[in-house]
Amino acid sequence: MAEKVFSIIEVAEQDGKWGYSDINFAERKPDSPDSDEGPTWRQVSPVAVAGSGLAAAGSAEDDRRVYYQDLDRSVVGTAYEPSLPDGRWAGYRVFTTGIGAPSADAGSALAVTGEIGDLRVYYLDDGRLDGGRRLVRLEERSREWTYTVCADAPRGSPISPLAAVTTGQGEYVYYLDGRGHVVEVSWLGAEGWSFADLTAGVEGCPTPSPLSRLTAAGRGADSRLVYFLDENDSPVQLEREVIEGTKKNPEGSVVWRVQSLSTYGAPAVAAGSRPAVVLTAEGHPRLYYLDSDRMVVEVGFNGRGWDVNHAGVDADDGAGAPAAADGSSLAAVARADGSAPQVYYLGAADAGAGPREGDDHLIELRGSGGVWTVRRLGAELGLPDVATSVPSPITAIYTSGPRVYYTSEE
Repeated sequence: MAEKVFSIIEVAEQDGKWGYSDINFAERKPDSPDSDEGPTWRQVSPVAVAGSGLAAAGSAEDDRRVYYQDLDRSVVGTAYEPSLPDGRWAGYRVFTTGIGAPSADAGSALAVTGEIGDLRVYYLDDGRLDGGRRLVRLEERSREWTYTVCADAPRGSPISPLAAVTTGQGEYVYYLDGRGHVVEVSWLGAEGWSFADLTAGVEGCPTPSPLSRLTAAGRGADSRLVYFLDENDSPVQLEREVIEGTKKNPEGSVVWRVQSLSTYGAPAVAAGSRPAVVLTAEGHPRLYYLDSDRMVVEVGFNGRGWDVNHAGVDADDGAGAPAAADGSSLAAVARADGSAPQVYYLGAADAGAGPREGDDHLIELRGSGGVWTVRRLGAELGLPDVATSVPSPITAIYTSGPRVYYTSEE
């Protein structure tokens, strides 16, 4: 039996057309068009390990970076350079061998923030020296990289998610510690690291579900939004609000507020499902997740209150989108102005008398003016199989168009 190979697939819409490529293997065509030999594949970057974390960053000019873990649990960064004559994945960097950064803990999530040329990548280390699951920060400056380890913050839980945001004041990372509390770790430049236990420190903050995923967004000078699931699998928003100064209080103030979105009619989340958030042009959040029927739900703030839209059920004029496969991840992106949200997940197979077909095919839900349409990208493009024995994360970015990344299992 052939050994499985895991590699990272990019699925992208370019000039109105969808296509895909393997960023670990490049196709080499025969030298002669009359040759009977078919195309061969050559490896161009280290292959991923089963259960690899996955994170991506991009620019409007289509520069892209993808981060994952190789077979040695080293964090790898690959780069796509559109300025090259043929535009290609131009190289990679292995941070453990390159700069001595710690290798990643088995199954550690990855998070990336910042802009290309000034990126930050976060993960939990494998603790070969001190027991592990310490937060590691990789810092890019003018394409040179360094790393630091946050030794004082709590260790992450063995299955902790990660989310990271950047504001005008600093960088902030969120994860779950060994007690299952939401932890915020801050990097404030010359001031270094600091951390806070939000579960214990924010009045009324519920304890997360043991399987809670989380996501976060930063906006304005230093406002931050964090989303997780409570013990009833209901979505919760933590908001750090910056209150501007007044004559009586010229320095202003900050306050954390907690809201259970179930109060506004948001349904419970499928256990362990990852939420995703995008911001509108006005800075209002729109949260996406899978409900208990594994259908996509949108919960959005409209400036006055919250709207709940059953995007998956209502898609295609009520015909509905496929339910998500068990263990499916979810990712969401929007254009630079926050319009036309696009949500990606793996669709479950239709149950019937015949063979189950369509399982784990990549699905796109696209919204426009409150109307949602479905595209079955996996079937349409004949995409490589998605890794499901250890469920692949899905991540997405928007450059000149949407780009979606997952780990394939060949």
